[in-house]
Amino acid sequence: MKVETVHRFLLSLPDAEEYEHGGLPSFRVHGKRFASMLDADGVNLMPGEETIRSAVQEWPKWCDEERMGSKLVAVRVKIRSVRKSVLEELAEEAWASKAPKTLVRRHNGESAD
Repeated sequence: MKVETVHRFLLSLPDAEEYEHGGLPSFRVHGKRFASMLDADGVNLMPGEETIRSAVQEWPKWCDEERMGSKLVAVRVKIRSVRKSVLEELAEEAWASKAPKTLVRRHNGESAD
């Protein structure tokens, strides 16, 4: 995948906004960061520890754990080689982990009740 494709997909998620974080494009939903572009071959996604561990276990050639000190904070996805469906799944999970639950339900076509 190309950086531009990843960038467009992240911005296509409901209420996603781009901002600069450490000189690089990052993405948030309702003020909470869910993704950061790293370079031409990497994006950090923040779907929560359980999903990060699962992604690294299931797709080790495309995914690595990212830590801040001892805390597991993101999954680094190698965008040049990853399958589009894998990146989109992880990006949506990262977005959903930070978005308000009513927005997630609406995005998934569920009723707000």
